[in-house]
Amino acid sequence: MSSIERYIDKLASSEDPNAASLDSSFASSAAIDTQAGKTTQQEVSIDFERLKAAGMLTPDASQGRLADEYRAIKRPLLKNAFGGGVVALTHGNLIMVTSALPGEGKSFTSIGLAMSMAMELDHTVMLVEADVAKPAVCHYCGIPEPRQGLVDYLADSGIDLSDLLMKTNVPKLTLLPAGRRHPSSAELLGSHAMRDLMDQLANRYPDRVVIFDSPPLLLSNEAVTLSSLMGQVIVVVEAAKTQQTQVKQAIALLDPNQTVGVVLNKNRAVEGAGYGGYGYGYGYGAAGRGE
Repeated sequence: MSSIERYIDKLASSEDPNAASLDSSFASSAAIDTQAGKTTQQEVSIDFERLKAAGMLTPDASQGRLADEYRAIKRPLLKNAFGGGVVALTHGNLIMVTSALPGEGKSFTSIGLAMSMAMELDHTVMLVEADVAKPAVCHYCGIPEPRQGLVDYLADSGIDLSDLLMKTNVPKLTLLPAGRRHPSSAELLGSHAMRDLMDQLANRYPDRVVIFDSPPLLLSNEAVTLSSLMGQVIVVVEAAKTQQTQVKQAIALLDPNQTVGVVLNKNRAVEGAGYGGYGYGYGYGAAGRGE
């Protein structure tokens, strides 16, 4: 049994998921965007009150339980992203957030991680709407969904990426929206253009983390395709609802050498807390809401 499977079994059997410890050794189991004087052309304002109403992390809430829990999640991720983990990862700063099924909190977790990482002094963050069939990041943030985004860039070599990026009112956070729906979106995400983009995003800025809000693994081939391009994968699991078999089926779709973590979401073990304990496959977990 792999370490990630042992962790899933532990979550299922534990009466207190908060007991899950952070252990980066499990990892072996498996900006603003500017360039040469050219900056992102779009500027958008994230609606912080909207995020707060949904129970999400905002930059003005850097203290408290929610902020601390995201710190617990991001530390091993950042360590792995920039060469400080047990195993050197290719594209370790590309982090995909997914789930077995819809509604488990992957978009909630993606936004929370992006907000938390954007608070870092030494890193910038790009958040990518990679669930192109059901994008949710702009909706949560109160931003009208742009007409063009990731899919359009992959489909049209004449589009400049910098024209699609959105500079936000979070100083170190940039968004790349999903863009229009496309009948060949799965093929586009597996194309040479996507691989070239991943190399570009991973290597252009040495301080940047890129977080991908991905489709659920059990409902989309796109998620599996995306995972092969990532340095790290987070699988969000809804506490007391998602079955162990579903989680194991989802993780079985990933490369066995992939660095995979599990975040326990919507944990109500702690009364009055929006988030419960973090358990990552190499050890975190959370409890929130959202898609």
